[in-house]
Amino acid sequence: MNEKPCCPSSSPITRRSVLQLLGAGAAISAPVWSYAAAAYPTGPVTLVVPFSAGGQFDSIGRAVALAMAPDLGKPMLVENTGGAGGTIAGGKVARAKPDGQTLLLYGGNLATAGDIYKSLDYDPLNDFQAISRLSFAPHVIMASPSSGMTTFKQLRDKVNGGAKLSYGSPGVGTSMHLTFELVKQQMGLDILHVPYKGGANVMTDLIAGNIDLGIIAIGPALNFIKSKKVVPLGLTSKARSKVAPEIPSLSELGLTDLDTGSWAGLSAPKATPANIVERLNQSVLKALQSADLKRMFEEQGFIATPTTPAQMKEFAVQEAKAFSSVIRNLKL
Repeated sequence: MNEKPCCPSSSPITRRSVLQLLGAGAAISAPVWSYAAAAYPTGPVTLVVPFSAGGQFDSIGRAVALAMAPDLGKPMLVENTGGAGGTIAGGKVARAKPDGQTLLLYGGNLATAGDIYKSLDYDPLNDFQAISRLSFAPHVIMASPSSGMTTFKQLRDKVNGGAKLSYGSPGVGTSMHLTFELVKQQMGLDILHVPYKGGANVMTDLIAGNIDLGIIAIGPALNFIKSKKVVPLGLTSKARSKVAPEIPSLSELGLTDLDTGSWAGLSAPKATPANIVERLNQSVLKALQSADLKRMFEEQGFIATPTTPAQMKEFAVQEAKAFSSVIRNLKL
């Protein structure tokens, strides 16, 4: 495990400090607990991140922890616990004491985990107390320059004309994989999936022309798009992205209900007292108002998405429903 203090309670939130931090990052039954509001937090708060250090998900967790710590008056420790699509970290937090001292960086990988990992001893949707959503970034579908495709319409025309195309994703069961399969399902497209171990490997083979198409989050793809090493065809969100406004959304191209991507939220163990949930929610809302944090999100292709606990829970439930038929069809 990799446990690092995000900041002392007196650390100022500056753009430089966020940049430095991001670079460094380069059904259970619960007993009823009672905690006094004035005592929270009683010590350092641990934020469990379900992936290894250095990726986008980790960077988001560290930046938010940095921004929340001064308001909470205690340091926030980031603990990276990767493996099994985030479910190992999820299990650790689901079994933690519900006192607000152990939190989880929650995302779409956990919202759909119940349909993929059938042997889990906890419910990824219902054994957590939602606090707030944090961020969202669309995925981008790209073509290799050697494919000759420059628009999504050309992709559809090629497939409908009998062309045998392939696409790469960062791995089986990832949100990128499920999203592309959802697009295929809704548009009746037959395209071969080639799973990779991470988005970097997708981009390497896409640029080389070893696959025709690829899908990863917009942030890591930006430099390749701007240098014209790959051709963006469409975003998986309803709206265009501020960091790449020239790329159309698939909603504009006919998939009017498609609005998915990489998202993160903050969760606590189920049965965390309401007063602590409210305290954490208010701390998140304050952190997401930081101009430096918003700017950092935008540079990574994310937008800040503060919500109520109920809104975050409903978002996760709807995402799980949206992908359930895809997961069944894929027999994951």
